[in-house]
Amino acid sequence: MLMVLSLIFAIYNTRIEYWYAFVMINTLVTFGIYRVVNVYEKKAELSGVTEGKLSSPLKVLRYWYGVAAILYIFKQVYLIILSLKPAEWDLLFIRWDFILFGVNPTQWAYQFANPVLTEFLQIVYAYYYPMIIVIGLQLYLRHRYKEFKYTIFIIFFSFYFSYLLYLIFPANGPRFHLHDFFAVSQELPGLLLTEPIRVFLNFGESIPSGVTNPQDHVQRDAMPSLHIITAFLITYISWKVRSRSFWFYLPYFFCMAAATIYLRYHYFVDILGGLVVCAITILLGNLVYKNKLNT
Repeated sequence: MLMVLSLIFAIYNTRIEYWYAFVMINTLVTFGIYRVVNVYEKKAELSGVTEGKLSSPLKVLRYWYGVAAILYIFKQVYLIILSLKPAEWDLLFIRWDFILFGVNPTQWAYQFANPVLTEFLQIVYAYYYPMIIVIGLQLYLRHRYKEFKYTIFIIFFSFYFSYLLYLIFPANGPRFHLHDFFAVSQELPGLLLTEPIRVFLNFGESIPSGVTNPQDHVQRDAMPSLHIITAFLITYISWKVRSRSFWFYLPYFFCMAAATIYLRYHYFVDILGGLVVCAITILLGNLVYKNKLNT
């Protein structure tokens, strides 16, 4: 993925400032990842220990480097979109939603507005990134390293695939096009955590505090919905690795689907797009890891 982004930087070098710096950094990071993984795996092989059992300072880095890589790559995709300014797809997605339902789902959901419901769904929505670490730790601490690798491959591939789709189908989401972004706190008030979570998520979406034009700063990462993708894939993974957490994530997935619409972050077609990405990711992941899992 780092090399794909470097290629994009090189192709559009006249439109992206300091493109060469990103190419150089991405090349160094890619080489660093290769060295860490290669050195650790060779040490484990020479030591004759089973996978993941080698105690080494490289072990944590070898298994967990991707958590930081997701964020690093996410911001590079944002920089590319911000520099290239491709046409946004929001109006078409709004039209598709209306064709499907005869109403705009986020506007329809407003009739159910309630502070308790808002608080609950905002927490559900915010949990999507921590749950990657949670399920990873669940497998890592139980020394289920083969399942851990499979999980990381599935989740990270879905992220990188989605990042490329953001470059093709950039969209801000309904909170900018169907609603007043600055009125959300008044229209969908929560209890204690809703507003701090919103502020934090806006920061993560590159929206500076106090700007009057947040739509010009936001990441444009509505299609497909990575919240839906992550919730669905972790539900699937917890079932595949026979974890009892499946019974938590199954209802959680449906709550996440409701949160994306109710909180105005996504169009319904973003959910459909996310499920298509899930299907492709699972098919590819099972092909790559065929006969490699003992689950």
